[in-house]
Amino acid sequence: MKVTIKLDGMLADQVKKSANTAHTSVEEYITNLLQDTLKTGNFEQRQFVGKRVDGKNVNGNNHLVMMDGIYYRYDLINEKELNQNASYEVIGNNGNILYLKKVKEEGI
Repeated sequence: MKVTIKLDGMLADQVKKSANTAHTSVEEYITNLLQDTLKTGNFEQRQFVGKRVDGKNVNGNNHLVMMDGIYYRYDLINEKELNQNASYEVIGNNGNILYLKKVKEEGI
């Protein structure tokens, strides 16, 4: 969908300056701003999806991960066993079960 909006000069300058500071185009800046403002989903999706967690903070024995002081069950994606030395990213959830995917180390 293509949308045209009219901004007064001062607001247009603010948007351009903010986009430049974020190292992005004005279009991408406005799109990201709208997406962040209009986020939907449940608490876990809004709070945790995209966050990284250190493997040391994941309890493999109890199958629990602590996120912001709250324990959640987890499932590993594409992994059979937890690696305590790895980092994981929360890529989704189903209720209070978080899906963790191992983050590839740079250079590998």
